Amino acid sequence: MHKNNRNYEELEIDLSQYIKTIVNRKMTLIVVLLLTLAIGVSYILFSPKMYRSSMMIQPPAVGPSMTGANDIDSAESLKGLIVNNAFNDELSRKLKLDPEKDSVEFKVRISDKTNILQVSVDLESKKKEFGVVLLRNLNGLIFDSYSKRIEAERAEIDSQVKFNERAIVNAKEKAKNLQEQIKEVTARKDKLMGEIKLVSINTEQILEKRAGLTKGNAINEITENVSILLLSNFLQNNSSYLNQLNNQSSELTIHQSNLNLELKNTTSQISDFQMAIDKLKIRADFISNLKTISQPRVSGNPVSPNKKKVLVISIAMGLFFGLLTVFLREFWVNNLVKK
Repeated sequence: MHKNNRNYEELEIDLSQYIKTIVNRKMTLIVVLLLTLAIGVSYILFSPKMYRSSMMIQPPAVGPSMTGANDIDSAESLKGLIVNNAFNDELSRKLKLDPEKDSVEFKVRISDKTNILQVSVDLESKKKEFGVVLLRNLNGLIFDSYSKRIEAERAEIDSQVKFNERAIVNAKEKAKNLQEQIKEVTARKDKLMGEIKLVSINTEQILEKRAGLTKGNAINEITENVSILLLSNFLQNNSSYLNQLNNQSSELTIHQSNLNLELKNTTSQISDFQMAIDKLKIRADFISNLKTISQPRVSGNPVSPNKKKVLVISIAMGLFFGLLTVFLREFWVNNLVKK
């Protein structure tokens, strides 16, 4: 407990000594602070005023999305091209600029959760209107650079539409042939069913005759046996023929089912091809080159130098260097001069 009180008293003594030193050397602190402020004010007064020209653009897209999901080129990719001066050489040739004297540095910022880019350039007050010219020409160069890709995208969509249209024509022709085959198979099946019905009736009649012969009073035994034998042969032939007809009927039924299934699949394919065409046409309607969301304009107030920022930094640095000078001077007087 006594040790803690002692440490606290020592800390109070040290702080009081520091405060006393600052008070004794306050003129040094004030002089350094004023000198630093003077430097800051001089910087504000004599530094060239910079004005910002800016515009907002959106990359080329093939859909209505504002988040970049359907962009031909991503916002980050376009930002990289602008920041890395991909268009500066062409811009210099177009505006007849000197690459060394008239170097331009564009700044790009992408708005949060969007694919919209804010492009800006800072120029001195005497050139501030030229910033608008620079941005307009930059906009035009970016637009032209994407034109070929836009044309290629449209050509690709047109090619896909034509391909699907040809596929629909072929599918419709196939469906027509299938329908004709189904009609033919149905007709054959109906005819076959008619034959089966006739054979069945004939078989029933033969059965009735044979039954009559076996139950009735025959003229003689030989005639009766011959008639029964003939009827039995007729029955056997009818049974064999009926089996053949039934087998053919089953095959036709299976073939008809397969044709109906194929026709259904072909009809479904036609719907799919038409849906693909509709989607492609919608996509084509939304294809757009670079969009200018906000036209280039110059800021009303200079963006540099920032007076408040410079003054705050000057005061902070003045206090820091002032205190540093006070304690260095105190150390010099108390240790080096006295020795």
